[in-house]
Amino acid sequence: MSTAAFCPECPNIMSLPAVGFSSDFARLNNILRRDFSEIRKAETLGQQDDALQSLDEIFEECSEPGWDGYNALPIREEAYFEARRLIRSLPTTSFIPMPEITPEPNGDIALEWSKGARRIFIASMSGNNEITYAGLFGVNRTHGTEYFGDALPSVLLENLKRLYL
Repeated sequence: MSTAAFCPECPNIMSLPAVGFSSDFARLNNILRRDFSEIRKAETLGQQDDALQSLDEIFEECSEPGWDGYNALPIREEAYFEARRLIRSLPTTSFIPMPEITPEPNGDIALEWSKGARRIFIASMSGNNEITYAGLFGVNRTHGTEYFGDALPSVLLENLKRLYL
């Protein structure tokens, strides 16, 4: 059986020197930066596509009255489209993951980001161009309602950064 070991002195693709003098170095450095950037971009866009697909499935599963086995209202089409718009407006960065999507019994859709115990942020949409949000950051709390027009409200991005940075 083999065991992997970290070798800080061993060169690998992630530890190429940051300084070089030849034109070959400059060319290789540009290629690697571009390729890694494309890989990261494809990965985060793939996560966005996964979130949108999950939203589609939830909307389909929860479009009938009583979808929860009780008296839940069907997910409103307006809430579904608003949630799609919000997911598409999220930054595709490696430090903010795509949210967990949750149907709510009142017909709204909630997007949830969680980072361990007592670190959570939730945004809820009902389809009326307003986002109701609440966050718990250790002992600190926040909540409010923001208009959702053409762009992601800055307060949502600030709270997501607060959660993950």
